[in-house]
Amino acid sequence: MSRSKRAAGGDTAPVSRESVKWYRQTGWLLAVSLVCCTIVTVGVRLALGAAFTGLFRAWGVDAATVTRAPTWAQLVYRWHGSAVTLASAIALIGLSMWLRGLWTGSGALPLSRSEEENRRSTTGQCALFALIGLAAAALVLAVSILPDSIRAERAAPRLTWTLPVMLVVAFISTLAEELFTKRVLYDGIASRWGTLWATLVSAAGFFLMAGGYAGNVLSAVNVALLGSLCCLVYARNGLWASVGLRFGWTAATVFLMGFGGGEASVWRFYGVSEGLLTGGDAGPVYGLYMTILLIVGIVRLAWKKK
Repeated sequence: MSRSKRAAGGDTAPVSRESVKWYRQTGWLLAVSLVCCTIVTVGVRLALGAAFTGLFRAWGVDAATVTRAPTWAQLVYRWHGSAVTLASAIALIGLSMWLRGLWTGSGALPLSRSEEENRRSTTGQCALFALIGLAAAALVLAVSILPDSIRAERAAPRLTWTLPVMLVVAFISTLAEELFTKRVLYDGIASRWGTLWATLVSAAGFFLMAGGYAGNVLSAVNVALLGSLCCLVYARNGLWASVGLRFGWTAATVFLMGFGGGEASVWRFYGVSEGLLTGGDAGPVYGLYMTILLIVGIVRLAWKKK
């Protein structure tokens, strides 16, 4: 209610009660979404993990004896982790679609994305921001290589048939996480509490799903900043842009450059010095260079929005 209406003696009590009800309903929907996400993703991983463990025990296969098993059993053992990740991602995609409908049927509609029809195609948006993610990772790598803080473990690239499979799994996993944190959390909160709260809640959800709490303080900061940057990209360019940005960065740092212990990586790099700046063997997410890059990106998008 405007100040002039309040001065005129307008009754604010009904608005206040409705506001309280609105906030309670939003808090309830948020709690249900987070609990359902935890139950589905953790439940699928635990159930499939137990199933594979029982299967391998029945086969008499473990890390020490897998090389003696038939080829098909070796393949199952090698790829069961990716199968669990893929199943969890598909379950999360289905859950996110159901939750979005739950938010829509409980009052205010999530933010409309009809304006995306007038932009570039979803494929073009995804490809463009994937290239931006790749370029950002290449920039951090170049800044690390020039002062001899990072070196390549091998000079020649190594291409294996596992690479495209891992990229597909990584893309679907990224899509599932972005679908939940953006289409459910961001849109639902933004239509009720505004974009600032939507960014905070969505970035917090991303932080938990990406395991930002598992590293050191600097990596936690970087994961939180990356979640915020993806929210700004999503608000301006849509879901496929944020998916492309994250996938491009992951593809570069894990599968092309080998940070994070990627066995299927094309190249592998290791830290020589200045681990605080580069992240060392753990990769850029643990380094101050990435912090600076993310802050620049956030400031640039926020300034452009104004």
